[in-house]
Amino acid sequence: MRTTIILVLTLVSSLCFGQGNGLYKFQSDNGKFGFMDKKGKIIIKAKYLIVGEFSEGLCYVSKKVTKKDYKWIFIDTLGNKVFGIKNNSPQTEFSEGFAIITNFKKHWFVNKKGHNEFRKSWKDAQGEFKKGIAYVTDIKYGNFYPINTKGERVSTSLFSRVEVYNSRKEDSSIIKSKIEFKSDKYVAFKENELFGFKDSLNNIIIEPKYYLVDQFENGVCAVRINKREFEIANDYFLDAIIDEDGKILIEIPMHCYMGFQGELIVFYGSFHFGGGIHYLNKNGQKIIPKH
Repeated sequence: MRTTIILVLTLVSSLCFGQGNGLYKFQSDNGKFGFMDKKGKIIIKAKYLIVGEFSEGLCYVSKKVTKKDYKWIFIDTLGNKVFGIKNNSPQTEFSEGFAIITNFKKHWFVNKKGHNEFRKSWKDAQGEFKKGIAYVTDIKYGNFYPINTKGERVSTSLFSRVEVYNSRKEDSSIIKSKIEFKSDKYVAFKENELFGFKDSLNNIIIEPKYYLVDQFENGVCAVRINKREFEIANDYFLDAIIDEDGKILIEIPMHCYMGFQGELIVFYGSFHFGGGIHYLNKNGQKIIPKH
């Protein structure tokens, strides 16, 4: 299932989709990126070479390439420039009012005006603020310690990069206590090389007839209905969306399937995250950027 490529998706997550504040990244015929809403209405025209993800009303984007890197600025949800970061690079989106900026020798946190509110920097920083805590280190390749939203160290404990990553992953995987769809309790099972779904009482709800399945989200699930002769590395390929009763809503090739990002399903047109970004709504309808 999707867990089989979690490491790949983690590495490219900031570039794979731009959903946030109700905006979704799209790529136009000229190869540049812009943002649309969940119905496909273009909100910000495609004029950027590369974009990040909107978070807390801001997103880093670039129109230019320098000798070192892209020339980055942060924009608001209308496409207005809010601030630039000179010849530095963004490391994270905004979280709890701060984003991490780096010049690859040191890292610091900026507020939504682009100011280094703590007036200090660190050799490295791991992840954004969550629950008022971020992790930094004063030693290159060293272990990390926690700081609060005043930039103050709050513990003498040290954590490896892997420990910080795993703790953040656990925070992100908290199971919803509220069940919105009956299929939220469906469990995939495999029989004679084909997948189906059972409910929490072990009753078969959807007979095994798929070569691969994802998980149910928002009452729908991506599956593979056609057998593939071979698998392509770094390509999580599915070719249909089904509803809670197993009815096919749409048959469509979906490479590098990402699942729901906000209210839309995100996937790519080709393996290795090529072929452009594509979207479906929960009814299996294609969302096409339009003015």
